[in-house]
Amino acid sequence: MIKGDSGDYNLLAKWVGEMNPKEFYLTLEIGVREGYGSYVIMDTLKKLNRDHFHIGVDPYGDITYQHVDPREGMVPRWTDFDGNVLYNEDGSFKTPTYPNSMKQTFLSAFKHHENFMLCQLDDYEFFNSFGHGVPVYRKGQKVFMTTYDFVHFDGPHTTKAVLSEALFFAVRSNPGTRFVFDDVDTYDFKLIQDALSYYDFYLIGSGEQKKCLEKASGYKKQ
Repeated sequence: MIKGDSGDYNLLAKWVGEMNPKEFYLTLEIGVREGYGSYVIMDTLKKLNRDHFHIGVDPYGDITYQHVDPREGMVPRWTDFDGNVLYNEDGSFKTPTYPNSMKQTFLSAFKHHENFMLCQLDDYEFFNSFGHGVPVYRKGQKVFMTTYDFVHFDGPHTTKAVLSEALFFAVRSNPGTRFVFDDVDTYDFKLIQDALSYYDFYLIGSGEQKKCLEKASGYKKQ
């Protein structure tokens, strides 16, 4: 059984399920890991009988990267899904990496979700490869999609990385598009929110770890 490495997955399902009804949704998650976030997004749409295609972006391959913003005097302690601190063989604290073998965990759980594509790339490689759009094959045709309806930001949790990701998708969004940000206390979320206000995104919901922004649809913002 796949697990999530965060919380507020009930809110993630709620924010997906309450999107404005439309014929087809293109959704995406940065930072798939064991796949629970992507699973929740796809499972919610499927239960509502809403046609969709979901893209997961994650390089795996035991790539090391800066996971959170550095803070003076703080040494990150990475844990497993049960909260146990992880150590290297020499006793030092472990930096989280995600092996290629982790893909098999969630791919087996996705057997009922056929409309899924894994892009085993980091976020910048995805931007370079699909900045002009992504081809989606459905109903016997290739459809070139240039905008997204829902994006879950659960990759590197640094202000620089999340801001870069958010701005990439902000210009590739529609009225009603929703962005969900995970682990918002690990980076400067207010800066992200302020930057997205330029693109007419505003806060519609908050949990302990996640926040959801929506692009205005023409009605008065709350």
